[in-house]
Amino acid sequence: MLHTDRKVSVAWQIVFTFLPVIDFWGFYRIRKLRKYLLYVFVPSIVSAAYFWFYYSWGIVESRGAETLALPGRPPPDYYSLDQSTIIPMISLGVALQAFAIYLIIIWSRAHNRNFDTTTTNVEPPI
Repeated sequence: MLHTDRKVSVAWQIVFTFLPVIDFWGFYRIRKLRKYLLYVFVPSIVSAAYFWFYYSWGIVESRGAETLALPGRPPPDYYSLDQSTIIPMISLGVALQAFAIYLIIIWSRAHNRNFDTTTTNVEPPI
């Protein structure tokens, strides 16, 4: 699929942000895929990697003492996530999704305005 050379539906663009692979296509259509990757996708990957490394390789408190989680030897509470971890993970995910929706609305409207100005500023033939 190529970039679109016509107006896009802002409502459909919003729907596209909720679908995992289609969100890339939605931003690609309006020529903003690189910015989306930089502003939303990279921070979500970095935060997911942070939480994954923190709980799989980081220092985990176990039975009152800190133990290092080594490969092949997870601590006893390896799979337990407490409320102090789940809430920031969900909050960050919701914030990044809201930011993606905000960006798609702003950028889609700007994309559509470009087509409004080009069609209204065309001079009639002489």
